[in-house]
Amino acid sequence: MNGKSWVERPIEPFGMEIEARLEWPLAEDVQQRMIALFDEHKLLVFRNQKLNEADQVRVLENFGSVLSSHGEYREISSDGALGAGPLTWHSDLAFTEEPYKIISLHAVEVNDGQSWTQFANGAIAARDLPGELIERLEGLQAVTSIASIQSHRVVGYDTPSDIPHQVRPILMPHPRTGEPILYISWMQTCRIEGMGREESDAPLQQLFDELYRQDRIYRHEWNNGDFVIWDNIALQHSRCDLEGMLPRRLQRIVIADKSFFDLLPQFKVGDEKISAWGSGAKELTLN
Repeated sequence: MNGKSWVERPIEPFGMEIEARLEWPLAEDVQQRMIALFDEHKLLVFRNQKLNEADQVRVLENFGSVLSSHGEYREISSDGALGAGPLTWHSDLAFTEEPYKIISLHAVEVNDGQSWTQFANGAIAARDLPGELIERLEGLQAVTSIASIQSHRVVGYDTPSDIPHQVRPILMPHPRTGEPILYISWMQTCRIEGMGREESDAPLQQLFDELYRQDRIYRHEWNNGDFVIWDNIALQHSRCDLEGMLPRRLQRIVIADKSFFDLLPQFKVGDEKISAWGSGAKELTLN
């Protein structure tokens, strides 16, 4: 590996910033190094990139099958159909059978330093949980649901069972690495399955406090040319309010087997995308 063309710098409290040019194909050993770093750190940051859509697809194909552009937004903007409001902590499509695996965003036109995306690491949180809490969580599952409002927490214990939701272990093995992940989110997790309201709310709040501790949060302030790739299973993300922030255009490529509308066809009528629960369709790009 040519050290002059590939420089690694750890990010606190997690992640890896890499100095490299991605406009052309990477050598095989560099590809393997990038995958290894991603599996370990869950988030990669490249700066000063100039990637067209095909370039970004080529980079993401190192990690798996890229979701087709059909029915997907491959560019998001603060003045586009998906809105500009703030988004609280979540993992994209966690309430479906097959959440997105990996998400990437490339800043093609932004005001430097004006907007941010924050990340919390469920792998680190799971690793650092107190032993007695881990014992209490053994075998427990949580109900995760689509949220009708995404700027703050509105899901609750009595969230209706007929809206899109999934039940998964609170400490879930990562499908790629096998390590335990604290797989709950402030936006989407309703309750611990099989518990009463008070019995469920207390440990959930304790887990949220662990997951979103300020010393465990990485905030990425967007600058033109930034390219960020993150693990949508291990990491959660949130976003600031983008009202009035123009321009803000981000190119988006996702690793997934199925799209939002493949998984939830009730949100689609013909070629038109609809939202059955307020802003639910925005789950396409909660970034």
